[in-house]
Amino acid sequence: MNRLAATLMVLAAPALAAEPLAIHYNERPPYHYTMSGMAQGEGIDKLLAALRAANIPYQLRSTPAKQQLILLKANVQPACMLAWVGLPGRERAGKLSEIVYADRRLWCTQTTPDDVMQRLNQALRK
Repeated sequence: MNRLAATLMVLAAPALAAEPLAIHYNERPPYHYTMSGMAQGEGIDKLLAALRAANIPYQLRSTPAKQQLILLKANVQPACMLAWVGLPGRERAGKLSEIVYADRRLWCTQTTPDDVMQRLNQALRK
């Protein structure tokens, strides 16, 4: 039975890895905002360039900051919240990325895979 479970986990891993990473942003022009149903802004542009360079599938969602905190605390699925400052103690609640813009980072749930964070941070450093 253990061998069957291990085989199923190996087979399911690529499907899980392909699920897009939810990126939540709040409306903060000119850095990130929604226009005609599309996420736009300087912060969005830089983030999307890094996500594409790191080959990370993503889904952008406009989400109020308070709701982002609820999602972060729930820690149910991999997700990142755009434009949070890396204050002391925040790393206990989630994983902080390299700076995306103006001292603002992604604050990601603990369930966000470490390899995703490493690839994203490497792309943000460029």
